[in-house]
Amino acid sequence: MVDNSYYDNYNVHMSLLFSTSQNDTGAVIKRRHTRELIYPACQKDQGRVKIGFTGLSAGAGATTLCFAAAEYLASVFSKQKDRSVTMLELDVRTDAPAGRPYDKIGIDRRFAGRDFISLYRLAAEGKPLRGVRNIDGGVSWALRLPSEHGPAPDPTTLHRLMNNTAGDILLCDISAQGILNAASIHLNRDALKALLADLDHIVCVFDPLPSRLLASVPAAEVCRAAEADGVPVTWVFNKLNPGVNMREAMRFTGIKDHVPFPAVSAEAVYSAEFACRSLASEPEIKAALSDLFAG
Repeated sequence: MVDNSYYDNYNVHMSLLFSTSQNDTGAVIKRRHTRELIYPACQKDQGRVKIGFTGLSAGAGATTLCFAAAEYLASVFSKQKDRSVTMLELDVRTDAPAGRPYDKIGIDRRFAGRDFISLYRLAAEGKPLRGVRNIDGGVSWALRLPSEHGPAPDPTTLHRLMNNTAGDILLCDISAQGILNAASIHLNRDALKALLADLDHIVCVFDPLPSRLLASVPAAEVCRAAEADGVPVTWVFNKLNPGVNMREAMRFTGIKDHVPFPAVSAEAVYSAEFACRSLASEPEIKAALSDLFAG
């Protein structure tokens, strides 16, 4: 049994935060169907679509899911040569204690003997981004190089990357906490809200670990505001396992309509990174991605 006192400081805040989605009929209907809106938006006749994967706390797993979603969608659209998939890293952190996405997916090995073009470098130099692609496995990877330790990109650069990076289906890995906690005065709540407002769909990722649910409050509040302004949001509970008290997690967040993603064994995580691949081929992750992009 989870100690309810652990949540007491935030329960009222979170109840108010999500009260609209619980009590307003229109909002409930919208949330009920947002899952079904993602896949149709990826179709050719819908034009370009920008989907943000936003981790609401550090370690929520949004980057891992974004990687997997990119390779999953690339396989789904593999027969549609005119429908390209791009994974764009929009991370403002100057350091990454858990490792950079570039290293997690093994870009150096994937592009051995080939050039990998840094869109971050091009953006910093004011050079054109359109048409620049780093394609491997059916996905164009737009990631920061580990050697790029310069100052955090400002909001203008982030919007430029989002709107000018090539790709019909653009999956954006956004560190909400990174933006909210950035040292730069230009990166704050308003900057995060503006970035989310520029998306066609937001996938908000919770880690149900109690300490991380507590840490997710500020970012969840900004995502809820974006949803209220009309951006479709799908809520994801990630890393689910028998130790998670889902009743408490849903009570705390107010989220009932969500997509569950299971915890993956350490063996699978290590094996995937050693093989320079995402977790898209793991059966339980593939099934959850199929649910997320139900069409």
